[in-house]
Amino acid sequence: MENNKNAGAGKKFLEGIMLSAEIMALFMLLQILVSFVGAAAAMTAYMLNTGSDAVYAQYALFDIMTDSSYMTMLTVVATLVSALFSVPAYWLIWGRKKTAEDKRYFREKVLRVKPFAMIVIASCGLYYLAILIAEMIAVVSPATMENYNEMMEMALGGSQMMALVAAVILAPVNEECIMRGLILKNLQRFFSTPVVVIVQAVLFGLFHANWVQGLYVIPIGAALGYVAVRSRSVIPCIFMHLFYNSLSFAAAMLPGFCQTGAFAVAVVVVSAGAVWFMGRSERAPQGT
Repeated sequence: MENNKNAGAGKKFLEGIMLSAEIMALFMLLQILVSFVGAAAAMTAYMLNTGSDAVYAQYALFDIMTDSSYMTMLTVVATLVSALFSVPAYWLIWGRKKTAEDKRYFREKVLRVKPFAMIVIASCGLYYLAILIAEMIAVVSPATMENYNEMMEMALGGSQMMALVAAVILAPVNEECIMRGLILKNLQRFFSTPVVVIVQAVLFGLFHANWVQGLYVIPIGAALGYVAVRSRSVIPCIFMHLFYNSLSFAAAMLPGFCQTGAFAVAVVVVSAGAVWFMGRSERAPQGT
């Protein structure tokens, strides 16, 4: 009897993990497919414009694929295509009830000063947590961190406007609908809250497909997962992700400024201002 119970629990665990991993893999493959189509289109266009053969075009393709402007555009397109599937999928699978909860949370929480300020403060904390982990990785393996920075520069080093759209708008919506929408809510059918938060955080790290980013987004994913469970909505997670990526984008675009303490002070001032607004909004009305 005990063996049957353990076997049933093991089967349930594998079912929950496998289904969530399949959802994640599906969207990863979708973005890879878009990138492959983009590369094939670039090579075909080069052949038509220059009249060269496929062999020579393959060498030219390497130059194209290492061009930051092209890679930034490809990142935007791949993320946009993924979002065009993830957002409707989240809505269709979980139905109007979950979408209604998201709308209610946006209306009652995000549009009010105190909850919005908490989102901003939490995002700042997550950003500096990521910085701390990245610094530790840089100390342990400087070459690995240098390679990672070069990869990110290639992916988002082209048009700043396109990079902004990809990192600050499309990525938070797409990734939160996938991770805290489809995957987390699927895991809740199988596991307790602590297991759900941990598993979806690990999958969030794997979703980024490189171990440097994977390491520092796991605790971020855990925090976002906890917020999603407590709020029963992806809306606060989208905004936290948006603010977090905004800070990362600012650091990438203004490295000289962000390497000084001034950037840290600026973030602290913003957080302090948010706390002040929170206190102001909660102040009891004066008697008349």
